[in-house]
Amino acid sequence: MSDKRIKSINIAPVKSLGLVHPQAVHIDSRGILEDRRFHLIDGDGRLLTQRQLGRLVQVRVDYQMEPERLALRFPDGSRIEGTPELGEPVTTSIFGRLVAGRMVTGCWSEALYQFCGRPVTLVQSDEPGQCYDEYPLSIVSQASIEELGRQSAVTGALDHRRFRPNFLVGGCLPHEEDSWIGGSLRIGNSLTLRIVARDPRCAITTHDPDTGEQDMDTLRLILSYRPDPQAAYFGMYGIVEHPGSVSLGDMVTPL
Repeated sequence: MSDKRIKSINIAPVKSLGLVHPQAVHIDSRGILEDRRFHLIDGDGRLLTQRQLGRLVQVRVDYQMEPERLALRFPDGSRIEGTPELGEPVTTSIFGRLVAGRMVTGCWSEALYQFCGRPVTLVQSDEPGQCYDEYPLSIVSQASIEELGRQSAVTGALDHRRFRPNFLVGGCLPHEEDSWIGGSLRIGNSLTLRIVARDPRCAITTHDPDTGEQDMDTLRLILSYRPDPQAAYFGMYGIVEHPGSVSLGDMVTPL
């Protein structure tokens, strides 16, 4: 088996919007600070994600933290860009956690309302690294994606983006990452992650990663060859043991 290396890095500066694929990221104790820096709430103040509105993934995002700059690009070619200005405080329930943040003022929410066809508010959490699902970082191997493709008999390669992993790892056996639970991974020269749980997949994985349209019964397919009474597990969750930077091609070493 070849060396295990990082094949792709994926972040979503706005939770559930289009993924960004940086060449390198820095990870501190909270995770990747640019990842899920913003989230959306609906007219009732509830978290809005691809689970409720798959087409959110069609909105492309550019974001930098210093100096802070955010841009949203919509499928019709329109674009809004600027420095997010913060307004009223708001608290959002995210996977059972209460996350404090502030509504972003200006044209952002109106543009999202026009795209979504419903009231939407863009929110920035008070602190980075708060808007994850169950754990800050997710990992899956390319071999597992390829095995799922073989099980599905889809034409062509299965796109790993439907699983939205922070790190896609090459050089593994199919589902080799299952054996990492409870242990640690060193990625690159300094980052160390503790692998703490399997990733229970949701309906977002059934959506085309470009359109957000439901096109594949991914959950049923996973359970057909990886049966589990609790969830369709696929990939792993990690937390940070030692901060560091990660670049494409970095070595991944189970410890």
